[in-house]
Amino acid sequence: MSRSLMLMILGGVVLLSPFSGLPLSILTWILPVLGLGVLAIGFSYRERAEKSSDEHHEASVPASS
Repeated sequence: MSRSLMLMILGGVVLLSPFSGLPLSILTWILPVLGLGVLAIGFSYRERAEKSSDEHHEASVPASS
């Protein structure tokens, strides 16, 4: 499962959680866990973007001799 699909699924669950009928005592525990999942995916996207940016920058800079 790709990160973007996982992020969309977690976002949908968070969006629909107030309408799920679950008691607030359960949502108090579930929503922060889902938020941590979204945060972890965001950090992994950021690290991947920085890594690919660094690799692209290194490839475009000619080596001096």
